[in-house]
Parts: sequence; C-alpha cells; structure tokens
Amino acid sequence: WQLAGDEGERAVRDALELGYRHIDTAAMYGNEAEVGRAIAGSGLKRDDIFLTTKVWHTDLAPAALLDSARRSLEKLKLERVDLLLIHWPTTTGVALADSIGALNEARRQGLARHIGVSNFPAAMLAEAATLSASPLAANQCEYHPRLDQTTLLAACRARGVAFTSYSPLGKGDLVADPTIAAMAAARGKSPSQIIL
Repeated sequence: WQLAGDEGERAVRDALELGYRHIDTAAMYGNEAEVGRAIAGSGLKRDDIFLTTKVWHTDLAPAALLDSARRSLEKLKLERVDLLLIHWPTTTGVALADSIGALNEARRQGLARHIGVSNFPAAMLAEAATLSASPLAANQCEYHPRLDQTTLLAACRARGVAFTSYSPLGKGDLVADPTIAAMAAARGKSPSQIIL
C-alpha cells in the first residue's frame, strides 16, 4: 500500500506475473493509477483479477462517496471494481445509514460488484450489515498473532462476512519475534509461514 510511481506499478505487475490475482488498493494509498496501468499491461483478462479499492473516511457523505468511487475508477481506468469498501468508519459525523446507503447505490450503479467495510468493530459491523440492502462481502482489518480479533472474526462469521486480514506479519516485526523463530525452527518453516 505504500508503493506508488514506477515502483508501485512494477510491484503490482510482478505480483500478477507470479500468480497473484487479488489486488488491493485505496483512494488514500495514492497508487490507483499505477495499479490500473499494471492490470492493463498484464495481459490478463479483467475477470481473472479480483480488485478491491476503498473510500476514505473523509468521503462518506453520499455524494462524496459516489464521487470518490468514480474518481477511483477513472484512475484505475476501469468500469467497476470487484469490491468497494468503506476504508474506515466515519469521524466526520456522517450517519452510518447514509454511508451504507451510498455504498449500496455504488453497487446498484455498477461501480462495484460487491461492497463491504474495513476497520469496523463488531458492533459497527452488525449495524452496517443491518442497514445494508446488499450483503456486505468483507470486513478488512488488521490481524496477526499480536492482535486478537477473535470477537470480530466471530461477528463476521455469524453474518457471513469474509474477514480479510491486512498486516498479517505485524508490519514485518513479527518475523524477528523469538517465540515465532523457535516455533519456525522446530517445524522447519520460515517465521512468515508460522505467522500466516
């Protein structure tokens, strides 16, 4: 998510060449154009790639959310994404019902095949799911051995919402954890394999 410019485009292109088929970006990442160019240059059929993008919390008023989704599609040079998420719950006083309504409208307009949320705690996920006319496909949240998400994972499962993990390696510092290193050595695996 931190890669932009030529480096970002190259990373996505290399990932696609290696067989990755789920690409995740966001308006806030500032690299949607690079992701779009890499997808276009990959030679892959569009339906062979699952593309997620996210609307930032400052754009959750209904008109702003739809505008943000359209701007993302312009940068990506695509007609739709596979999954459109609210990146973070609002901090600007926009009613959740209004944001979820706009997210559903984006789906109705064909801007996204599926909709969902990101960084929503269990209670807010329950409220969002109740407010949504369409099923919420995913809740993307940080998850790794140092961050217990048992309650949230159970809430997602109970509602049929996929839990998508980000920072599964704990932003990289978990690979040096002595306990994980010992577990990896005992099993003949890498620390990353043990963490995942």
